[in-house]
Amino acid sequence: MIDAGNINMKRRSSNRNRKYSNDYLFYEILVKIFTTLNVMDRSLVGMVCKSWNLASRDPSLWKKLDLTTLCTRCFYVRLIPINVWIDEYPSNKMTQFLKYASSLGGGNVSTIILNYYVYLRDEHLISLAERTPNVKRLVLPVSGNITKNGIESAMRSWRGLESITITSIVNDIAIDIFVAIGKYSLNILRLKFTCYFDLDQAEALVKYTPNLKELSIRNILVNMRGLCLVLNSLKHLEVVNICHSLIMDNLEGGFEIYDPIDHILKYVDVSCLKKLIICEKNSCLRCKNGRKKNVYDYRTSLPYRHLEDIWREDEISSLAH
Repeated sequence: MIDAGNINMKRRSSNRNRKYSNDYLFYEILVKIFTTLNVMDRSLVGMVCKSWNLASRDPSLWKKLDLTTLCTRCFYVRLIPINVWIDEYPSNKMTQFLKYASSLGGGNVSTIILNYYVYLRDEHLISLAERTPNVKRLVLPVSGNITKNGIESAMRSWRGLESITITSIVNDIAIDIFVAIGKYSLNILRLKFTCYFDLDQAEALVKYTPNLKELSIRNILVNMRGLCLVLNSLKHLEVVNICHSLIMDNLEGGFEIYDPIDHILKYVDVSCLKKLIICEKNSCLRCKNGRKKNVYDYRTSLPYRHLEDIWREDEISSLAH
């Protein structure tokens, strides 16, 4: 005799399992699709419906908060001559967007790469830091108005930070950022500079990042004494990238430009040369373009629009993006 009750129970159980499998498959498909979207679109798709919202919050989508793909249309921004997003209205839009995007990622965000042209302010940096406490890598944009208080508040939240790309945004507070790192972010292993690397920065780097392993000071003006100080003082340093850089020193009444290998050998141990990544003499077009008689010519030898590519690239793979 057939037990109708058992049959119905099995059917209901089978339907529930099938529904669960379909829901899970649908979720996985959505997540896979969302990985192809930029951060702006990924933030917006969660507003479509509950199932899309759930998929848009999957931790795998938010390990990296990459804002490099954003275009100016995202914030209705009017570009000023040097191509920096500076208007007050887009600044407020940026604050709102960063709060929303970082809240979606929550504690899963481990890398933040800010758009090269974003004009970064204290409120942007602090709101990001408060919502992304587990960040290990930070890539700063080229321009902004960051104060000592702003950088200290951010570093207080980012105690696990391991890597920073430092740009001209911190020119006025370069020492302050290292002081904040020394107080809160004690695990810095990788640093990249895309602005002039002078002796003061080298001294701060040696003092506040003693565990540094990788340093990139490529395609910029590099102070010779600062470079030698870093090579002599940092015991854990494994690699220093000085490709395309102009190695120089301030002298009374001007500058002197050096061949890095010949001059470094006078002040550091020969074993330090193994740590350097450097272009072969006269083999690199970028270096040839920079070999100017006047050091100021070098600073303007590359058009501004090309600097974003330099900011992205690096011979040290962990510092490229």
